[in-house]
Amino acid sequence: MKFKLDVVRSAVMAALAVAMLASCGGGTQIEAFRPQRVIAFGDETSLIVSDPDGLGQGRKYTVNGVQFFTDTSVTPNVVIPVSPKKITCASNPIWVQQMAAGFGLLFPECAGGVTTANGEMRAAKGAKATELGAQIDLFMAGDNGTFGSNDLVTVMAGMNDIITLYTSNQPSPTANSSALIEAARQAGNEVGAQVVRITDRSAKVIVSTIPDMGLSPFAVKEEAANPGEGRAALLSKMSTEFNTRLRLKLQDVRDGGRAVGLILADELVLSMTNNPSLYGISNTTEGACGSTTVDQLLQCDQTTTVDSDPAKAAAAGTSLTYGAAWLWADDTHLGPNVQSRLGSAAETRARNNPF
Repeated sequence: MKFKLDVVRSAVMAALAVAMLASCGGGTQIEAFRPQRVIAFGDETSLIVSDPDGLGQGRKYTVNGVQFFTDTSVTPNVVIPVSPKKITCASNPIWVQQMAAGFGLLFPECAGGVTTANGEMRAAKGAKATELGAQIDLFMAGDNGTFGSNDLVTVMAGMNDIITLYTSNQPSPTANSSALIEAARQAGNEVGAQVVRITDRSAKVIVSTIPDMGLSPFAVKEEAANPGEGRAALLSKMSTEFNTRLRLKLQDVRDGGRAVGLILADELVLSMTNNPSLYGISNTTEGACGSTTVDQLLQCDQTTTVDSDPAKAAAAGTSLTYGAAWLWADDTHLGPNVQSRLGSAAETRARNNPF
């Protein structure tokens, strides 16, 4: 069965969401917002794991950074990783990390020698929309769990919902497309409801849409293995409907949505896919770390990416970029290039949103 996108309905819903959200993430601040604390909720896209291998550095679910040095013994000089390898958590920051740094804030999982870090890492590996509420409950039950007007909260979840819904409906997800799309809508609505819940407690929120998973290496492989079924289109439809319902639910935020700033990971990934050279991207269909499990991805760094091997890079017709020129870190997780750009977008939104 070939799945076809309901283009007209999606366009209408998306247009409605944009129109209704004109005040959400728009305008400028009369008085500059200066967050005193940053709190990250969601899945592993926003997660830093504290020193998992005992080397004194946190790790992330993307291409982790390493320390480099300039080799002046050759002409021209080259910049290469130090040996033995040294992970540097501050390098290749994930989006919440970069946004926080823009305000002089740090997460303790990646604070280096700083003894005081004004960050709370509450995101979790594998988290789905229905688990976001439990993350918030656990935070509020803690010693420092009261949200305040000077808190900047980030929320990004839903990627795992799309992938899990899809993979749990094998061997033919497209045969059950209507149910999967509806489940994706419910997941988007749930994430939006949790954002509303946070803003009701006075915090300011930066929330991101999820990438179009129909553009992911996972979708590319599914499409190639099942030609004619429209599997990538189904993943795109599920992602679109999730994001649309998320955006519509944000209309429940009080005061015209002023407490929420929205950033668009879906539009960023689409633009980078369609115009890779504008972003310094050379590969949009494969993962820089190869096809990994989530736990294996945590161990991926700039010395282990596919293009960090000179022979593999030459065979692929690319130069060594240590994963920086790849859109995706693996089949479903974002690479450092898009993570950094998403972080810059989040900081800009937080500075300009009329909080």
